[in-house]
Amino acid sequence: MLNFFKGVTYFVQGYKSLLTPGLKRFIIMPVAFNCLLFTGVFYLGYHYLMPYASHYVDKLPSWLSFLNNIVLVIFIMVFILLFLAMFTVMFNVIASPFNGLLAEKAQKLLYGDSIPPVPFTLMVIRSFKRQGKFLYYFVPRFLGMCLLFFIPFIQPVFPFIWFFFTAWMLSMQFQDLPLDNNLVSFYEMQQIVKANKMRSLGFGSLINLASFIPLLNIFIMPAAVIGSTMLYCDTHPRTKDT
Repeated sequence: MLNFFKGVTYFVQGYKSLLTPGLKRFIIMPVAFNCLLFTGVFYLGYHYLMPYASHYVDKLPSWLSFLNNIVLVIFIMVFILLFLAMFTVMFNVIASPFNGLLAEKAQKLLYGDSIPPVPFTLMVIRSFKRQGKFLYYFVPRFLGMCLLFFIPFIQPVFPFIWFFFTAWMLSMQFQDLPLDNNLVSFYEMQQIVKANKMRSLGFGSLINLASFIPLLNIFIMPAAVIGSTMLYCDTHPRTKDT
């Protein structure tokens, strides 16, 4: 459990470092993407989830009417967990070039580690190629987890299973940013994350949990990028530039 809480602290440190001089201008785009993300989730929830959930609950037999509120809560929780995970991953893919740039600057400013400069155009291409590999890894597992929801005896605990699944995927996606910047292959990244399961799960769990806290969640993306960079630098120390 100690490693779990170590992972948690890196996300907290990422938040504390948001106002580091020299980093502030690099968090603008990640914050903008996060605003779009949560606006989209709220819109879909208000306009599509509530009418659908109410319609589904009304179809329950009268003798099950006492379950109405429970079923409605489960629907809302599943929707939030499902779509928030999907939207977050997709927005991270779109924002990956900007997140990669933020990770690079954080590594330089906070640790003095320089990464060989790459033209932004090439960084964009490299970032999207890398995210393509992540999606190839993520999508089959995402669909498999969705199928679990239709297994009756799993439904009561599904929100908890989904929470930790999302936490793991977010942790992997954010940790991949500094690893990719430092030319670590996707396969090697997977092995590094798996070798530190509890730390990775702790890092991703707080990212996931913070998604449900209004206002705080707007800064999740840049905080997670900086936190993952700090995690990488602390676990892969090297000689700083002079």
